[in-house]
Amino acid sequence: FDSELLKKCVDSVRILSAEMVEKAKSGHPGAPMGCAPIAHVLYADVMNFAPQQPKWFNRDRFVLSNGHGCALLYSMLHLTGYSLSMDDLKQFRQIGSLTPGHPENVLTPGVEVSTGPLGQGLSNGVGMALAEKHLAAVFNKPGHTVVDHFTYVLCGDGCLQEGVTSEASSIAGHQGLGKLIVCYDDNNITIDGNTSLSFTEDVGMRYEAYGWHVQTVTDGNDLEAVQRAIEAAKLETERPSMIKIRTVIGFGSAKAGTSAAHGAPLGTEDMRNAKIAFNMNPDESFAVPENVAQYYTARGARGADKAAQWTTAMEAYKAAFPELGAELERRIAGDLPATSAWVDGLPENPS
Repeated sequence: FDSELLKKCVDSVRILSAEMVEKAKSGHPGAPMGCAPIAHVLYADVMNFAPQQPKWFNRDRFVLSNGHGCALLYSMLHLTGYSLSMDDLKQFRQIGSLTPGHPENVLTPGVEVSTGPLGQGLSNGVGMALAEKHLAAVFNKPGHTVVDHFTYVLCGDGCLQEGVTSEASSIAGHQGLGKLIVCYDDNNITIDGNTSLSFTEDVGMRYEAYGWHVQTVTDGNDLEAVQRAIEAAKLETERPSMIKIRTVIGFGSAKAGTSAAHGAPLGTEDMRNAKIAFNMNPDESFAVPENVAQYYTARGARGADKAAQWTTAMEAYKAAFPELGAELERRIAGDLPATSAWVDGLPENPS
């Protein structure tokens, strides 16, 4: 696919995300507009997922730690074929909709973790990567790899300011979670203004001290550079990875690069001008170009074959290791063990 189509794809994600916020008259357009290239690379080129089987066990996990930017996640889920319609996007932040103001994993297909409180998602991502490593150690056998997936996290400055991420990131480095890859939206902006007001530490050095593999992408609009960094992170199997990606909050709008783009709609005039800047019809709303829709649909459809291959591998695994296979299926289903021994071992608390 040519670079013009890829640019159109990214710009369509930016505008679609901003339009959700505009229609709701509430939300955060800046992060989606700045991070659209990262989301594009992850969903179009990197991650294994199956929109028609959103709970396929061996899928890669994506966690949006800066959950306020969820219009970006909803755009990607819709475009790649999850059960999230354009009408659902138009109901962003409305009561009873599938597109709440922060993502909820019990509500929206394709959302792995409910996020909102900053730092929560990154910390959940550490737990998910830790679970993957533990399950792989317990269940994978020579010639039978049934647990093998990555956890990708997108986070912002606010997430990294929270103490909980320091603790979680420390244990991630200690455990050598090589299948955890964090993309850091390094846009130099907080809700109150430039990060120079409150957050001037060297994040990369801090994460190197935790034992992480750290890379920097100086231009977050460079799709090839973003993808190269992610692929390099995947090859680093002994350490979790942090990729600092310099983005521009609200990219394409008049508010780009300022805190004004963070937590309020762009406004009618700015929305129209952003569409014009991206060579889109300013009089159309929630309109995705046909070639963009086809591109993302095809990307999402690839996961069906991968899910089917895993199902076949799982059947072979169960035939070779019936007890382990049954135990893994029980855990995937979330069922309690059939035996009551675990209950008998619980301490009593007489009242």
